[in-house]
Amino acid sequence: MYQHQFSVRVRYAETDQMGYLYYGHYGQYYEVARAEAMRSLGISYRDLEVKHHIMMPVMSWNIRYVRPAYYDDLLRMETTLRRLPGRHVTFYTAVFNQKNKLLNAGSVKLCFIDGATKKRISAPEYLLGPLRPFFTNKEDK
Repeated sequence: MYQHQFSVRVRYAETDQMGYLYYGHYGQYYEVARAEAMRSLGISYRDLEVKHHIMMPVMSWNIRYVRPAYYDDLLRMETTLRRLPGRHVTFYTAVFNQKNKLLNAGSVKLCFIDGATKKRISAPEYLLGPLRPFFTNKEDK
């Protein structure tokens, strides 16, 4: 299992009339947390697309809202990979406030597309190599 934590502060422009973080912004927060989790492994989305010609479109996104985030809250985004990627990769994300209260949790499933052929492919070695050490037990695979 691989896990990464990333913090983000709720900006005023991201809140709604009730003072809550607008629900539509969570997708962007999840995306930033996902990109930072990959970056922590030395994997760049930009390199994946530009150098390796691999795209990762979202196949599904599920989210459960528990309680709201407010303007100026410091949120901890905890992103987990429970399985080594194969034909797809699923990132699980939990969002906590500064009091360590769960605000929401969800998952984003992405697949891998060859940029030249636009055909679906398996996870590239560029991604698998840095992840393998975290998945050494048979039950993790």
